[in-house]
Amino acid sequence: MTSILVIAATLFSVAANNALASTEIHEHKARDIGQGTLIPKIQLQVFRDQIDGVNIHVEVDNYLLNAPNIAKKESNTGAILQGHAHVYVNGVKRQRLYGEDVHIPQSWLKTGVNQVAVSLNSHQHENWMSGDHSIVGSVFLDLSKKDIVLHTFTSQPIENKHAHH
Repeated sequence: MTSILVIAATLFSVAANNALASTEIHEHKARDIGQGTLIPKIQLQVFRDQIDGVNIHVEVDNYLLNAPNIAKKESNTGAILQGHAHVYVNGVKRQRLYGEDVHIPQSWLKTGVNQVAVSLNSHQHENWMSGDHSIVGSVFLDLSKKDIVLHTFTSQPIENKHAHH
């Protein structure tokens, strides 16, 4: 019975955190990727940091992750979009991301279940959308567990490039 209550409490916490991140992400203006543009894909990998918190590798496909000052002038006119990412921890926007790796310090995390979400954004800070969906990756983690990742989600998964047929 106790394990059922723990699972239910964890799922409730995950749902509550998801609602927080979703609300914060949707507070930005949205921008459709447009026809003829490859849909950007995103996937998160989480690693326990040896010293503090976690490190997250943000893998993108069909997307150029860069800072506004080095963005190509023909921005978003070709088949591949460019922009940056926004990093949310437990529903709070913590930083912009211009590269593939981000450190989340322990001080940003609480005891128990945490959510880290990463959205892809234009350099005008609009959320990139494909249809009615923001392009976002999310991970739920608990540092007290041996396997810290409880659940991952991505609106646009990256196909396994190393699959053998």
